[in-house]
Amino acid sequence: MSFSHLNRRGFLHAGAATAASLSLPTLSMAQAKSISATTYPGAWESAHRQILMPAFAKATGASTNLVSSLAVDTVSKVVASKANPPFDVIILDEGPYLNALQHDIFEKIPVYKMPNLKDIPRKFVDPRGLGVFVSGQIIGIAYNTEKIKNPPRNWNDLLKPEFKGRVGLAGMGSTLMSAWMVEIARLNGGSEENMEPAFQFIKRLLPNVSAVASNPGSLATLFQQGQIDISVHYNNNVGDLQSKGVPVALVKPDTGWIHIKSSMHIVKNSKNVDLAAAYINAAISPEVQTQMAEVPYIVAPTSAKAKFSKGLSVYAADTQAIEAMNGVDWAKLNPRRAEYIDRFNREVKV
Repeated sequence: MSFSHLNRRGFLHAGAATAASLSLPTLSMAQAKSISATTYPGAWESAHRQILMPAFAKATGASTNLVSSLAVDTVSKVVASKANPPFDVIILDEGPYLNALQHDIFEKIPVYKMPNLKDIPRKFVDPRGLGVFVSGQIIGIAYNTEKIKNPPRNWNDLLKPEFKGRVGLAGMGSTLMSAWMVEIARLNGGSEENMEPAFQFIKRLLPNVSAVASNPGSLATLFQQGQIDISVHYNNNVGDLQSKGVPVALVKPDTGWIHIKSSMHIVKNSKNVDLAAAYINAAISPEVQTQMAEVPYIVAPTSAKAKFSKGLSVYAADTQAIEAMNGVDWAKLNPRRAEYIDRFNREVKV
């Protein structure tokens, strides 16, 4: 049976051994092991530690060594150690995932050991059977509501003289900044294949830039420490900051929100394929996805059975509305992304 044509009988076969919606029998203590999985820095790590890891442990009796890593760094580490990979499960954004296909680092997902796949629409499942999209995130303009009384309305507002020394950016190795740079290029006559307008915009922006964080999690920390007051950011990181009492809000630019998707994969040559499958199965369970959609994490679910939270409804009415937001053609960006990252690292200094 092909992965992209999952039938009811196949899932009934898988479900025969399940007892709850996490859908995998608890392993005996003698069988229990530990797997290594990646997450993203910041709010993602908090959500995975507080929601996903306990759900996985309850379903399997196994523990997780959770490692915070940007997607491009994760792929580099796995490619460098293909015979003995450092991770069993990895989370990647769409761009790095598509680019990594050429390296043959993904294990085929064992369909019958992941019954929650039946609730994931086909469009969120890799047609090759090499991964599953587990979430969607939204990108807008984050700003300190106490220090900035007039909310920004568009990306050009970042150039205002009043924001000199108050703007924060993240490195372009992050999907956050790559997606934003594509948006800026597009708004100024460029595209994924012509990022020159975005680099010209950055050149004009530099006098206002106070700091360039290594990743979105560190960018959130700069907000928390009061080192920056305005930036491009994810809705889930902003929600996490709000839960900590940081006076920050996320606004929709007049050109629209940006959205990206993240997927999970079992790493080829993992010695813990069954547990890795159980981990992803927990990640796509309605319970875990519903909890992660709630404040403060506000991560858009991909499971058809997960509830679309009130926190998410601030940004969009449903998952389809999120998918309709501005996005990135990663197939066009990926061939030159390494070049763009290198140029960003050379030119964006504060």
